[in-house]
Amino acid sequence: MTTEGPFFPGIPKIPYAPDAGPQDVLSFKHYNAAEVLLGKKMEDWLRFSVCYWHSFCGTGSDPFGFSTLQRPWNDGGTPMDLAKRRLHAAFEFFTKLGVKYYTFHDRYGSCFLIVSLP
Repeated sequence: MTTEGPFFPGIPKIPYAPDAGPQDVLSFKHYNAAEVLLGKKMEDWLRFSVCYWHSFCGTGSDPFGFSTLQRPWNDGGTPMDLAKRRLHAAFEFFTKLGVKYYTFHDRYGSCFLIVSLP
């Protein structure tokens, strides 16, 4: 498997399609990022994000069972290979969804930041 993917083949960038029918599940029927509402674009009012860790690193396991999610980016390789594939899969997903932000909960706390400054 290549690092670059594609990891979501056959899925284009999700468009705004206000006239889409119920069968058109890969479209935004009400969200138009460029539409201006009260002086701001809709994308500025609704700043959607995707949780990187839970969406791309989670395995679907819980205290009562084993992993249930088989992800193509978690299929073998060194830990660094897996991390690179997950990152490429995530940004492919963000791009196709049109999401500008993502969340990531692994960060240094403020006390560590102060200690690490020169």
